[in-house]
Amino acid sequence: MVRSAQPTTLELAILGLLALEARSGYDLMNVFESTAMGNYSSSPGAIYPALGRLEKRGMVDGEVDDTQRLRPRKVFRPTAQGEETLRAWLRREITQQDVRRNLDELLLRFAFHSLLESRASREFLRGLAESLEAYVAELVRQRKHFPAEAPPHGRMAFELGIENYRSCARWARRMIRRFEEES
Repeated sequence: MVRSAQPTTLELAILGLLALEARSGYDLMNVFESTAMGNYSSSPGAIYPALGRLEKRGMVDGEVDDTQRLRPRKVFRPTAQGEETLRAWLRREITQQDVRRNLDELLLRFAFHSLLESRASREFLRGLAESLEAYVAELVRQRKHFPAEAPPHGRMAFELGIENYRSCARWARRMIRRFEEES
């Protein structure tokens, strides 16, 4: 078993999918190809090497399923180490850098929160909302420094960014309320 650096986002997405259901590489490609997860890659040139790295590091086990006579396939499941790595990633604290540069990854993490207890999901959403709101406040301060004589296009694009982050923060607050109402 080889230990190395933190898995890539693609590898973590694969671990999450395998934690939900054992799958073959082909099954994973279909999920990535047919869902919004496709931006992480539906390419066999990315998925199969990622599975190989995860297997080499001891995070997934592959078992040949030969119950189908025509074509046996290798089905993967996360190991205890893989599940531990996945849960640590899901529980990782949200940073301002995450909000600024990795919002898609934060939403991917949340998508796998069904693997955790609902309290962890509420905490994640609370941290997300607070981080987003802090970043919006920072952006609003930055907006005041736009030169009045500058072309309006940059300011308009900046406004869209602010609105997108505000919208995400409102969504996170709504989801917290939904969790609280359901419990």
